[in-house]
Amino acid sequence: MDSKNDKEEIALSGVKPVEKSTTSKVPLEINNPKQSSTGKMLRQMAQPEAIMLIPEVLARRYNAVPITISGKTLEVAMSDPSDILTLEAFSIQSGMRIKPVIAPARDIRDAIDFNYKAYGEIERQISSISLSTSKESDKMDYDAIIDAPLVKALNLIISEGIKARASDIHIEPEERRLRVRYRIDGTLQDMMSLPMDIHAALISRIKILANMNIADHFRAQDGQFTTDTNGRKIDIRVATAPTVNGEMSVLRILDKSTAMMDLSELGMLPDSQQKFEHLLKIPYGMILVSGPTGAGKTTTLYAAVNSLDKMGRNIITIEDPAEYRFEDINQIQVNTQAGITFASGLRSILRLDPDVILVGEIRDKETANIAVQSALTGHLLLSSIHSNDTVGAIFRLMDLGVEPFLIASSVIGVLAQRMIRKVCPDCQQTIEAPALEQIAYENEMGEKRSHFIYASGCKTCGYTGFLRRTGIYEILAMSDNIRRMIVKGANPSDIREQALKEGMVTMINDGMRKVQQSITTPSEILRNVYNEL
Repeated sequence: MDSKNDKEEIALSGVKPVEKSTTSKVPLEINNPKQSSTGKMLRQMAQPEAIMLIPEVLARRYNAVPITISGKTLEVAMSDPSDILTLEAFSIQSGMRIKPVIAPARDIRDAIDFNYKAYGEIERQISSISLSTSKESDKMDYDAIIDAPLVKALNLIISEGIKARASDIHIEPEERRLRVRYRIDGTLQDMMSLPMDIHAALISRIKILANMNIADHFRAQDGQFTTDTNGRKIDIRVATAPTVNGEMSVLRILDKSTAMMDLSELGMLPDSQQKFEHLLKIPYGMILVSGPTGAGKTTTLYAAVNSLDKMGRNIITIEDPAEYRFEDINQIQVNTQAGITFASGLRSILRLDPDVILVGEIRDKETANIAVQSALTGHLLLSSIHSNDTVGAIFRLMDLGVEPFLIASSVIGVLAQRMIRKVCPDCQQTIEAPALEQIAYENEMGEKRSHFIYASGCKTCGYTGFLRRTGIYEILAMSDNIRRMIVKGANPSDIREQALKEGMVTMINDGMRKVQQSITTPSEILRNVYNEL
């Protein structure tokens, strides 16, 4: 390799194959990489031996594709050649020096689709499926739906999702491909591309399993089925909806083992957990858990009721839907066709001699008012509500028509939360953080710090740099001062200021404490919680 080419490459010198840990620091020298050909040429350039060095999931994670091997140098097509984490991850995985080649992101993705045999066994099964794809007729050969290869392919897609700890599997038709994505640790990841020829049959197979109408392609539907994976039963909740490219489907994986968590497993700091447990010991009143969709509200509510005395108390829930089943707890599922709504179900619960009531969500005026009355008449009521923070939950009740004096009398506490990803322990390393993250940390913790734990990605974490999630929390315990402010009509900022004076820990502060403990990164906290710098 001549000196001119040496100047063009990123020299990841001295990197040796890493057997177990990827925490070694690799010196990086960034120069001008050369421009690449695009599209068809990029697909044809890739050598099979180069493709074999980098797993598909890593290529998709960083949207970069290996092209050629020259001695101990691996040429990689990427849209951002200054992305140090990508360069380091590819170097560690291949044990070679990396030379970046600039290419458009779309062409790189096409090259990945072309060169990788995504989940080889799935593709092998699908390649053996023969379907009628005549454009002259919309009639589908439904005998193909029960074709053994298609059944095996769908089972593999689901089982791989379960192995990858996915909470959802997205099957999304596009113009030229059928995209399959897994939501892992709260983030969607592009896992494979399938031929559009099998789209109709695959969706129909899913509908048959979920007892849905396979002939209706123009209305949203939902259903559920159970699958057996490695000796354990997993419930799959299915939803379909028509899009411009055909029907898409989302499969929600309901693993009971992930819902059966103790309060100590949620990730609360000791002082926050102690405050929340104190609220649960109060015999009556309303405890609200707030946050956006996917913030883990239901998991927290389940952990809360499972920590209570289920033998000496009558615990009844009303949920939509009741995704998990629990022993010694009476669960009611919303069924609008049968006239069971949150409001009507809550009314009926009050006639069943309850001690503790769990309402899946307060979303309308009627439910909100009945919930408040339930809390005032000697019941402990727990529910979720959509708001950004603890104080916002109080004003959300006001928006739903609940009088301020009733809120002050009934609500005993509010917990707001978000879910954050934890840094992978197998590939973490300490590097200097961007200035914005350093400032955010200093503002919350009152100490200067420039280096934090990050991860480049490895096989353990699916090359994401993160492994599993934990919560960050903000708990507002109602005090006499805050009650008086609510009745007098104080604005949210004044109530929040009073709560902070009384010792409330904000979500961003709780998150930065977890950064201090090397659990997560500042960027992950800023991604989930708004902060005014």
